[in-house]
Amino acid sequence: MSSRQAGLTANRWPNTPLPGILLILGLLSLPVFSKSLLADETWTGPTIMDEVFKRHELFPYVFEKQTMILIDSAENRDVRKARRFSRVEPDATVKYLLIFDHPAEIRGVALLAIRHPSGRIESKIYLPAFGKELKSTSGKSRGNHFLGTDFAIEDLTAEVLSDFRYVRKTDYKIGKILYFVVEAFPKDSQIERATGYGLRRHFVRQDNFYIVRTDYYDPRGRFLKRRTHHDLKMVDGTMWRANMILMENHKEQHKTLIKINQRVFSHDYVPPEMFTSEWLLENRHVQSTEKRLFQDTSESLRENDAELKP
Repeated sequence: MSSRQAGLTANRWPNTPLPGILLILGLLSLPVFSKSLLADETWTGPTIMDEVFKRHELFPYVFEKQTMILIDSAENRDVRKARRFSRVEPDATVKYLLIFDHPAEIRGVALLAIRHPSGRIESKIYLPAFGKELKSTSGKSRGNHFLGTDFAIEDLTAEVLSDFRYVRKTDYKIGKILYFVVEAFPKDSQIERATGYGLRRHFVRQDNFYIVRTDYYDPRGRFLKRRTHHDLKMVDGTMWRANMILMENHKEQHKTLIKINQRVFSHDYVPPEMFTSEWLLENRHVQSTEKRLFQDTSESLRENDAELKP
């Protein structure tokens, strides 16, 4: 099985204080870039972001099992389990589906988002408790946070490069690692209203062109929140992925940590029919969870039986 098909499985989130874990993650180091790259002024804001997208955003079929940990100012924690699916069609349409499996009160809640080749994002949310209907969020501010997390719908989808003006700023260094700093400005007021952000500042590692930090500012220039990526892994060629994503909401004094428990690159895990309203309204996303749990239990029993046989 190739690395594109193999699942990347990580241990469950340990019962360890969050600051200590993040400190350890922050001390992890990766190979440092060649100095000649920094001196190359041909790397402008747009060319840096083009390279970021080319290396890390284009794999067409991705499935993830996630744990979300919501942390308030008193360090109270709300733990959720979710599955995330993404698929890129031949016409460059990108489809996303996020399904919550735990706790019971939000089981079956789903977010379906489709980014059309024009860059327009169509998003719908399915709330089973409110009946057989998908509620459209299109036309509303996608800067609003999703289901109590610190992520907006816009934060959960790939960046539309044509929607933003990118400006390279002074490079930044943390320890031995150097970063490009690229500021992203909405190209028009409509995009600004849709995202809710007047500025995002990306910190891009110069050795692998991976965005490890993004600072978010509102249209008036006030700092809102910070997103950082941790536990980076090379998954194929020049493509990297983070197994932990932390969003720290400065305004609300709230944090959301996403832990990737498993990641699989395979079209078998993201069939086209699952990115439809019909698939969700039939609750097939919930039924498939029950089926998978039954299959896992059956396989475990068969393995135990095999071990007991002489």
